[in-house]
Amino acid sequence: MRQRILVIGICAALVAVGVFFPAALNAVFDVFDLALGWAGPFVVVTVVSAVVGMLFILAFPHVSSQNGIKAVKEKIKYNLVAIRLFQDDLPTVLRSLAGTLFWNFSYIGLNLLPMVVLAAPFMIVWFQLNALYAYQPLKVGAEQMIVVELNDAVKNPADVEVRLPAGVELEQRVNLAKRYNTEDPPQQEPSTLLLRYIPQSSGSQDLVLSYQGEEVHKIIEVDTEPRRLARIRTSDPLGGFVAAADPIVYFGDPVLPPSSFVRSVIVDYPEAPLGFLDGGEISIMIWFVVVSMAVGFGLKGVFGVEI
Repeated sequence: MRQRILVIGICAALVAVGVFFPAALNAVFDVFDLALGWAGPFVVVTVVSAVVGMLFILAFPHVSSQNGIKAVKEKIKYNLVAIRLFQDDLPTVLRSLAGTLFWNFSYIGLNLLPMVVLAAPFMIVWFQLNALYAYQPLKVGAEQMIVVELNDAVKNPADVEVRLPAGVELEQRVNLAKRYNTEDPPQQEPSTLLLRYIPQSSGSQDLVLSYQGEEVHKIIEVDTEPRRLARIRTSDPLGGFVAAADPIVYFGDPVLPPSSFVRSVIVDYPEAPLGFLDGGEISIMIWFVVVSMAVGFGLKGVFGVEI
């Protein structure tokens, strides 16, 4: 029990640090990048994923019922053997089939809580890898649209002053489309600014938005080599994560205050290649899961872990 509490506490602490003190985790993963970055993102992602897989298999027995999992697996085997041996006895086959389904659901239940406990810190690792390797800077001369979503308190987007780096054209669009529902009152969509961005020079370029004395900055990287890159800066990171809009906001640009007149600034950076994969968040996730699970399952026999 003590070890279980310790492992759950460590997982909770890692998530808390990732949410409330992201700079601390940034520093740790920046060390990985400094140490292995010369070999390329694919190698770093592979090494980190392998380490995560080993930690997973070491932590799993402390947050799961190993005896329960072993007993349930034996029950499943028993029923499968019964189906094979008595395949001409329909009542026995039906009972064994029902037993197999029941014990399979029991097996899933025994693994559900451990997976939930361990998934949260591992997702934090994936978010860090995204921030480091999912995207690459814009290219000089390449047209890019930047979307600025404004808070509901901004009634007229034209009141927002935009200070643009050289080579940027501005197009304003107020979205007044209303969504009607027979039960709910009409709702107005958030106002947006569309910035047609065509950089003419390389460097870290500062986009500044100001409204009623408040300023919001978004650094846009053009043909640079930043260690980490965030495609979005937002005042609602949890909302963005739940909506699957962007899970890496904690580890790129600082989160805006909830009272900010800007809800989000989105720069759609191109995806960075990852070895033989296309690149981007999905490629990192696929490779991360494949390597970590392969290492974890490969070591479960060594450490005597039931999964």
